[in-house]
Amino acid sequence: MLIPNHVANYSIFKDGRRLIGLADVTLPNLQNLNDELKGSGIFGAIEMPVQAHFQSITVTLKWLTIDDDAVFATLQDGASLHAWSAVQQHDSQTNRITHAGWRFIMGTAPKTFNLGKLEVGTKGELESEYELINIRILHDDRVMLEVDKENAICRWNDGFQLVDNARRIRQLIGL
Repeated sequence: MLIPNHVANYSIFKDGRRLIGLADVTLPNLQNLNDELKGSGIFGAIEMPVQAHFQSITVTLKWLTIDDDAVFATLQDGASLHAWSAVQQHDSQTNRITHAGWRFIMGTAPKTFNLGKLEVGTKGELESEYELINIRILHDDRVMLEVDKENAICRWNDGFQLVDNARRIRQLIGL
């Protein structure tokens, strides 16, 4: 059995260019778009998700201090952000350490650029925040999740295949 340990290391790319000087990255928190269901025969209220729809989603890059890459990352244009990580695992049967690759391929638009602070002997605490438009998550080159808000795509890997949760919705609305 492979037991995930931690992120051994990672790289971030913007439009194919590797970014240097990052402290950390906050990956998207996918939150369902919900609607309250209540009425006759329902004892209370239920927050029901609207299948294949998500609330506004952000990605945040935190920088060690101001530098060219931090400024480059804030251009007011759409951006392709790629987060590549190596996750260390322990194989409990062989007692060996292995690594798995996880990639987060994200289509984004810039939202904010917090210039942080200037203080002698400290990090600058700069932040770039992006609106997520689409994301594809791969585990060792196998697609695990794909969400594209503009193209009505919502696919999840159920362990055997990609399940297209938005297929029927696209058919019904003529997409």
